[in-house]
Amino acid sequence: MVILHRVRTTCPHRTIRWMAAAVLGAGLACGASPALAAAPSVTVSADQALRFGSFFTDTTGTRTVSATGSVSGSAIVPLTGAAPGPAQFTFTYDRGNNANVAYSLLISVLVPGTASQVSGGVTGSIARFDTDLPGVSTLVPGQSQQITLTGCQRRTCSRTFRVGGTLQVARTSGGASLAIPVPIVVTVLAEL
Repeated sequence: MVILHRVRTTCPHRTIRWMAAAVLGAGLACGASPALAAAPSVTVSADQALRFGSFFTDTTGTRTVSATGSVSGSAIVPLTGAAPGPAQFTFTYDRGNNANVAYSLLISVLVPGTASQVSGGVTGSIARFDTDLPGVSTLVPGQSQQITLTGCQRRTCSRTFRVGGTLQVARTSGGASLAIPVPIVVTVLAEL
């Protein structure tokens, strides 16, 4: 799913403000550009979903899949089936011109809220997230984290990052296959 939305652009100080929302992948494009240059744009693509794999719990349990791929659980019995793994996103910023000047980006990353799903007699919710973005280990729902991406050398600057989480499951009857979308909002605050 791709969402296009204009947020805000101001040119006098070359401050560019963008938002890219991803519900397991979404992007954004907007901007103000110098003459003869393309408009700057931001995309966030979902390369992989957050996967908790197959497991059994009698009534309640938790399973954590970290951004690094480690897996742990409490009050669950792992079953054979699909392998667990973190979500993976790719953030790409296109500055709109080929200026041969190194730059950095100040971005914020936000998980808007708790992700949850109810299926039959099973309820699952993800209320805790972690990431491998530089300088940030935990993503708290509803709180944005600011990150500086350095080393951008070309017109486009791209970074891949992973997001893990802790799934809390409550079961009253039966079983279910849960597919819980992880909403991610990335905002470019400034090109430095």
